[in-house]
Amino acid sequence: MESNPRTPSGPHRLRPLNGPEPAAVKVDGGLPQAVQLRGSWRPVARTEEVWRVDDGWWRPDPVARTYFRLDLGEGLVLTVYRDDEQGTWWIQRY
Repeated sequence: MESNPRTPSGPHRLRPLNGPEPAAVKVDGGLPQAVQLRGSWRPVARTEEVWRVDDGWWRPDPVARTYFRLDLGEGLVLTVYRDDEQGTWWIQRY
C-alpha cells in the first residue's frame, strides 16, 4: 500500500485506538446499577456477562480487572471494568 504523500510520517502520528475512558458507575452489591454517559445517568437494564482478567502478577504493575458487559436498554450495550488494583472504573469501547 502506498502512503499518502501529504501525510507526514513518524511516531508522533501514532495513537492508540479504543483506549479505555474513565467512568462514573453506581454500584450495589458489587454489580453496576447505573453508568454516567454524556452527563446523565443511565440505569443498567441487565448485566449480560461478568469476567475477570488477572495478568502480570509478577510485574511491578499487575493487571487485575473485573469486566461487566451491560445492557442499558434501547439497544445500547456497554463494557465497563473496575481496576481492582486502583478501585477505579473505566469504559472499554470496541
